[in-house]
Amino acid sequence: MYQYCKIQCINNGNVSIILINIRRAFGQSTFKSTNGLFTRYVRIVNHLNNKPLTYHCKSADDDLGLRTLLPNGEWEFSFDLVPIFKTTDFYCYFFNGKLQAAFDVYKEDTRFEDKCGGNHCIWTAQDDGFFLFNKGSGQNVKLHDWSKK
Repeated sequence: MYQYCKIQCINNGNVSIILINIRRAFGQSTFKSTNGLFTRYVRIVNHLNNKPLTYHCKSADDDLGLRTLLPNGEWEFSFDLVPIFKTTDFYCYFFNGKLQAAFDVYKEDTRFEDKCGGNHCIWTAQDDGFFLFNKGSGQNVKLHDWSKK
């Protein structure tokens, strides 16, 4: 369970803006977006051969914590872009026995969003690496390998 309040003050020279972001979760496994505008989704799927997947996802502003996903399990989080003020990147560290991987699971960039096929990025962990599903083409493409610890 966590609670926090984040206040951002932005001054562009003419107007001062105060953004108040209040988040509260009680045992929920999904990080929820706050306003619905420019919402992006990231899903992690565990297709390892009967093994749990441990991972830790975060951005510069949000730490989603260390988690373990059971075999054939899925976990999704969503967030809202505020494109005028800054860019958003989420990255994850993945662990599977003596193997590990770390990479951006979302990057606010049109080329990255094209790889996802829109505003949903679906990553699947398999024994031979990580695959990103492109919703537009229906293709699952291997983008990352595991490395030894």
